Amino acid sequence: MKGVIEILTATLPDGTPIVLNETLQRERLRAWRLTEQFACPQCGERVLLKVGSVRIPHFSHVRDSTCSANFSEGESQPHLQGKQVLYSMFQRLNKLPVLEPFIPELAQRPDLLIEHDGQAVPIEFQCSRLPEEVKAGRTIGYQSIGMEPVWILHTPNKYRDLPEGLGVYSFTAFQQLFFSKDLTPECTLLTLSPETKQFHYFSHLLPIEGNRFIGIHRRLSISLQTFPFARPKLPDEQLIHSYFKFYKIHRTTHLERVLFLNRKGVQNSFLKACYELKMRPAELPTWIGVPVKYNGTFTVPDCEWQLELIYMLKRFGFPPSRVPIQRLRRFIHSYPGYKEDQLLACMEYLQFLQRINWKKKDFLSNERIELVILNLLSDRFLALQMEN
Repeated sequence: MKGVIEILTATLPDGTPIVLNETLQRERLRAWRLTEQFACPQCGERVLLKVGSVRIPHFSHVRDSTCSANFSEGESQPHLQGKQVLYSMFQRLNKLPVLEPFIPELAQRPDLLIEHDGQAVPIEFQCSRLPEEVKAGRTIGYQSIGMEPVWILHTPNKYRDLPEGLGVYSFTAFQQLFFSKDLTPECTLLTLSPETKQFHYFSHLLPIEGNRFIGIHRRLSISLQTFPFARPKLPDEQLIHSYFKFYKIHRTTHLERVLFLNRKGVQNSFLKACYELKMRPAELPTWIGVPVKYNGTFTVPDCEWQLELIYMLKRFGFPPSRVPIQRLRRFIHSYPGYKEDQLLACMEYLQFLQRINWKKKDFLSNERIELVILNLLSDRFLALQMEN
């Protein structure tokens, strides 16, 4: 059984389109609904204008409506409000927004459709969870007719009142579906809080373990937003040092607790490698546990997979410059994750070992190794802009 379908657009009996934007006052709408009748712009069924004191004004199909307009059912207040504030923003930017348009080729209805550089751009504001394959399917559908959609996530409640600046953030697998590299070299999560009319940027996200990232949180008022969206400011030298400090704190904390967190007993591959290499976890050198590119494809901390890679090199006598690719593929086989990126992460780490002259007489000091790591972070954050 269908629920009540709620929308922000309707038509008058003469076909005049009505859009419930932010400028319409509730008093005017309450008077309007006494004298006018409204219809769904697609199915033609009558819709009711709801003007309460809590929810934002909206049109509502009757329960069990037969409308197949692909509107969301029982839309949340943040979703309705988000569509409204985005509509107003794109009006300000002269992007000719259309609210809740129906695309017949796809039988699909984005939240908004705007025009940019002569191209139609679907805007999707996502407030509720949806399966990865559904999001991917919608995106492929738009792309099949020459449209590149923009997805915006509702700001997670726990981060809405968070102060700006550098911090450690956790994002669910669903939230990570909205990570993008369009704004910065490293992933950025762009979210919108319609309640406060602010965009929240979580930029230059550096993976440290599982769903945890070091990143920079910034707010931008919707009245100051542009399209294409404003790019976050690049981290300066001081911020890059702070990234490294946060990273080292996380690494040290993990290594101090790894024995207590061990649930695999003698089958723990990291602790076995520590034993074979005669290294104590809490005393690993700084060159094991390095934030190389593509490290986020491993679900375990960098110090674990990198120590096990060191163990593999010593076991088979490989120098970092000559490791057979098939041997690396066998090494990553036991780790969950995207294999090609894991392979690239291993290659990045092997290049790092070469840069510090690992296993050579002129092996770099700890101080110089830390400078190499800081350069790695600078490259991650700045390389793309330098190329552009």
